Amino acid sequence: MGPHRVNIINLLNLIASRSEQLEYQESAPVNVANELVNQWFDDFYHPADAQFASDFSADELVLLKQFDAYYNERLAQLPDSLGGLLRTRAWDEVMDYAGGVLDACRWRGIQAHYESPEG
Repeated sequence: MGPHRVNIINLLNLIASRSEQLEYQESAPVNVANELVNQWFDDFYHPADAQFASDFSADELVLLKQFDAYYNERLAQLPDSLGGLLRTRAWDEVMDYAGGVLDACRWRGIQAHYESPEG
C-alpha cells in the first residue's frame, strides 16, 4: 500500500474515532486537536500531487475532496484542545463525515501499513 493511502486511511480512522483520539492524547506529548487539523491540511492530503492521486481511485479522490471541503468549512468552529473538540457539534459532524468516507471506501477499522521492502 502506498504511503499516501496509508496516511489517509489511518488519519480518517483516527478522525472518526473518539476513543482513538483519546488514546492518542494519552500516549503522545502533542496537542491532538492541532495534529488532527495539521495532519489533514498540511501533511497528508495533497490532491494536486500526481503521486498522491495515483494512490487512490477516481471515486476515492472525489470522496476525499468532498471530505476536505466539509472539514475546511468547520475549521473556524473547532477549539484547539481535544477536550474542547470532543464537545463541539462541528467536530461530531467531521467525525461522522470521516466515518462515512471510511464506510464508502471500505476502510473503516483498517490499520494500514507501508509496503515493506522485499529483501
